[in-house]
Amino acid sequence: MTLQIGTQLAGHYQIVKSLSSGGFGETYIAEDSHRPGNPQCVLKHLKPVNNSPESLSTARRLFNSEAQVLEKLGEHPQIPRLFAYFEENEQFYLVQEFIAGHPLSAELPLGERWSETQVQAMLEDVLGILEFVHTQGVIHRDIKPDNIMRRGADNKLVLIDFGAIKEVGNQGIPQTVQGGSTVAIGTPGYMPTEQGRGKPRPSSDLYALGMIAIQALTGMLPNQLREDYETGEISWEDQAEVSPALAAVLTQMIRYHFKDRYQSAREVLTALQSPGSGGMYQPTEVAKPAYQPTEVANSQASQPRDVPPTQRATPPASPSLPSEPSLPASQSRETKDKNKTPILIGAMILGLLGFAGIFIQIRAENARREPELTNTSQIQAENDQREQELTNTTAPLEEFVDVYYYNINAGDYEESWNMMSYQLKNNSQSHPDGYASYLDWWTKVDYVDIHGTKIINKTSTTAQIQTDLQYTLNSGRIVNQTLIFSLVADRSSQNWSLNKTQRVEN
Repeated sequence: MTLQIGTQLAGHYQIVKSLSSGGFGETYIAEDSHRPGNPQCVLKHLKPVNNSPESLSTARRLFNSEAQVLEKLGEHPQIPRLFAYFEENEQFYLVQEFIAGHPLSAELPLGERWSETQVQAMLEDVLGILEFVHTQGVIHRDIKPDNIMRRGADNKLVLIDFGAIKEVGNQGIPQTVQGGSTVAIGTPGYMPTEQGRGKPRPSSDLYALGMIAIQALTGMLPNQLREDYETGEISWEDQAEVSPALAAVLTQMIRYHFKDRYQSAREVLTALQSPGSGGMYQPTEVAKPAYQPTEVANSQASQPRDVPPTQRATPPASPSLPSEPSLPASQSRETKDKNKTPILIGAMILGLLGFAGIFIQIRAENARREPELTNTSQIQAENDQREQELTNTTAPLEEFVDVYYYNINAGDYEESWNMMSYQLKNNSQSHPDGYASYLDWWTKVDYVDIHGTKIINKTSTTAQIQTDLQYTLNSGRIVNQTLIFSLVADRSSQNWSLNKTQRVEN
């Protein structure tokens, strides 16, 4: 149902102009008669197709949830504020701040090129917005010139048209495809491959912004640039006059695979503002894992993130404990032998055999001459040996976390399940239905990024590791969490096992 000019909603929003129309709803300019001077605002009509009571109830819940996210986003001075959201006749409406100005697309006519200074200023302005957006757990999913407004009042850039709620409006629940990803939303040319598969992540927004910058430098639309058939990388530098530093930053922003890009807006800003690095800021590489933002509504579409299919490398072996104990630091020795001549001759012979031979012969001689150990001392020696064996392990504990989440990201849930201790597997609170409960949770998670690990403590049989994680849920929402992994050493398998996790409140 398209609203007619002059239609009044909620008793005080009067439609004065239609801005756009799409499958998820329409966007209008309206006047608010409840405010002095009847100022204009943007009104978005989100209409569910399925009006069944169950679908409407789900749509209403999700609509209210997303509106609350929009409310938070509107706290940034370069994102439109949310004035109101309401339901009328089983239709959903958002009312947002109207930004007077023009879209960035008006500044990018085909064939005209920006200077490098202009491009850098644009990047820094928008990256500052995206840094805020992503920390709120949101992925915009439709970064393009039409969705970046140049505000007339102060010439600042404003990011508009967050579109996740459009998914809610279409069927009453978020649209999904087989495998748990959402329907791809975005604009060809600015949309990376993982987003086209319905699984965007924060670096998907960075990709789109990089393509806008390249469009400004080359005067060419993204779909006019060449693509390497073998790698999927975009070839563009020969079409622009650009310094190696900026070219390196932009190239890394638009890498084909999301893992090769910058992982945050802050990383890009650091690279742009650190000319001494040659522009090539390498984000810390996380060993084999990889969450994530939610999407919001404004009028355009946004969406979740995907892990483009990658060749699976053999995961590193889980940390193991050495099977051989280290040699004792000192050995007991007899007092001088009365017969010095045999000793001197023996020393010469042993010197030729080397240090290892000396060590072996001395131990053998001591073993012959020392009294038999009592049962008590034998038991103590065996215990000391096991203790030494476990204490001297050189296995990197951080690797355990990497392997655990690598298995999860690869869908090898049984492998990650088997990395847990018997006690944790049978914890009725954590896994009321055993493996089925574990599987039910992890299949709702699209990807896990490890942002840092550190060993808190380690003994011969236990260890604790603090890990900063970012979960990207299939819904598109990003959840940041810090966990403490409690590990126990399993002597039988000589591996570490996950025995407990504890959440750290920030």
